[in-house]
Amino acid sequence: MNITDIMEPGRRVDIESLGDYVGEEELKRAYHITKVYDIPDDDTVEIVMPMDHGKMIVLDVEDEYKLYLYTKKGLYSCEAEVIDRRNDANVSVAVLGINTAIEKVQRREFFRFDCIMGMTARELNDIEAQNYMNTHVLNTLQDPAEKCVIMDISGGGMKFVSAAHFKKGGLVHLRFIMNVRGENKKYDVVLRLLYVDPSASNPRNTEYRGEFLFLDGGDREDIIKFIFDEQRKARRHQTGS
Repeated sequence: MNITDIMEPGRRVDIESLGDYVGEEELKRAYHITKVYDIPDDDTVEIVMPMDHGKMIVLDVEDEYKLYLYTKKGLYSCEAEVIDRRNDANVSVAVLGINTAIEKVQRREFFRFDCIMGMTARELNDIEAQNYMNTHVLNTLQDPAEKCVIMDISGGGMKFVSAAHFKKGGLVHLRFIMNVRGENKKYDVVLRLLYVDPSASNPRNTEYRGEFLFLDGGDREDIIKFIFDEQRKARRHQTGS
């Protein structure tokens, strides 16, 4: 499979730095979200230099990355090396040469992370929901009060349980604190509830699953960084390293 068969300019691509070592210690990997700028040929892809909270991340020539390609046919991955950098119409671009075959990735398995985290929530009323869908702006002065527990989280949504009752298809304002790279940060996000089921473990609770709506790119990147770091910690614990 060639990248020109599945990808096109403007589509999202996530990049994960491949492991480097100092002695026997693996250096901390980086994970960034960006987009495809151009695809010159089957062996090359140009991407926009990623941003991290307003700061551009410059990719160095000869650095190697794993790419996660968001296509109309699903999520794919491959490994690539930065072979050049350039500026085009005030856009900073990294040129990557593809080094491995492009393979299909199960997006849900890759991003979902099982966890137990406290959270509060409130359902948006019809007027609030319509305003949010029109403006993509959430009134964070309204404090979510219903107590919930996040059971898993991904770059696209989450599952949580609560004794509160929310309707399927409704929009819920969620507030939670997540530790990202050693910093506790507060997040206010909106979830559209896709599944509402009784909790198998506690009949007084309801299990909810939904998708994030209009999630800020920085918040999504933080969630993915959190998942990546926690999965990495778990692997280290399992291997005893």
